[in-house]
Amino acid sequence: MEPLEVAPAPGTGLRWLTGMAIAFTAFMVFLAVGCFGALLARDLDGPQVMSALVVGVVGVLGTTAGLRGVRALRAAAHPVVALRLDADGVHLHEGAGIPDLSDAIAWTTLPWPWIASVTHTSFDLAASKRLGADMAVDCLRFALVDDDLLDQARFESPTSAILAEWLGLTPRQVRATLLGEKGAVEHQEVLAWLRRHRPGLAVLTGATVPWSTRASTDRWPGSPRVAVVGAHGRLGRRVVEALARREPTPPVAIVRNEAHRAPLERLGAEVRMLDVEEQGAGAVASALRGCAAVVHVATPSPAHVVEGALRAGVQRLVVVPRVWDGDEQVAVAARSGLAWTAFRPSALTDLPASGEVDLGLDVVPGPVSRADLAEVVAASIRDEDSVGEAWPITGVASPR
Repeated sequence: MEPLEVAPAPGTGLRWLTGMAIAFTAFMVFLAVGCFGALLARDLDGPQVMSALVVGVVGVLGTTAGLRGVRALRAAAHPVVALRLDADGVHLHEGAGIPDLSDAIAWTTLPWPWIASVTHTSFDLAASKRLGADMAVDCLRFALVDDDLLDQARFESPTSAILAEWLGLTPRQVRATLLGEKGAVEHQEVLAWLRRHRPGLAVLTGATVPWSTRASTDRWPGSPRVAVVGAHGRLGRRVVEALARREPTPPVAIVRNEAHRAPLERLGAEVRMLDVEEQGAGAVASALRGCAAVVHVATPSPAHVVEGALRAGVQRLVVVPRVWDGDEQVAVAARSGLAWTAFRPSALTDLPASGEVDLGLDVVPGPVSRADLAEVVAASIRDEDSVGEAWPITGVASPR
């Protein structure tokens, strides 16, 4: 696995500041040379000599300050590695703009088992200005399975508080986020590396922030048990497979046909037999015993599942509603009182996983592969930032 290092290129803002510093320095040089030239020529009377001397000194001081500013800005424009991906995990440099900061303190490492999903958000200028930025920006966030895995920062970054306010994240979540001017950071190169080397990691892309504007900690029990209603279907099987691979506790597959037991057990699930429509909410509550979350990917309405989940003390509900009555199913989830999330594609395909989807409130729903959607569903179980929304989702064409 070859490592990838990303060094942001200097943005237009930095280039503009450097140009202004050079222009200021040139003006100060012109001012100093002109004044001292006039003094040497002895063309001035008494008051004019004093004025020329004062202006000349100001020119010299301005030239000195300008030269220092140009050197500092050119040093800042020199590419500095801000992100490194390798077999050990994600390494983020938090010390940009802080002089004399040792690498031992400046770098934060996120091992791969800590990372639940990756979100790439690209804001145009209008959206960036709504956040408070004066330039179009790209954001790459690595969402953790539990924010407490990341220690408190060992130094105060001058930008962390600003980014937390802009993006609605906690200070620890900001530490696992890379924000830069659009085009200055090769985010597409990072996404391509993740597709190649971490194909099981859910990658969400979009033009809106796919997390709540209220900063909330990502946290989940160490060994949650997740039930999947409709586990025998083509999407349900992939969700079971993704959960079995991601979670330390085997998922619970809820099906009504005994013939589905063996294939699901081979995927690593505990199978519980239940006919949701025929047996009702009481039986659902029994089938969900010991579960912290339930994924509903079955054809019937989730109404019985919601009622049974409430009786069983389940906390989390993820729904992939049907296209033809999706609004009704989302309404049932929204009224449930559970921490709910819905994903709404326009169609499901059996194409291989691309490792990337387009997801956001302003995304037009489109076809998405069941393999990709299953990874998103499994990753969302632990992601509290997605709670309370029905997310339009579509697949992203694999690069050729």
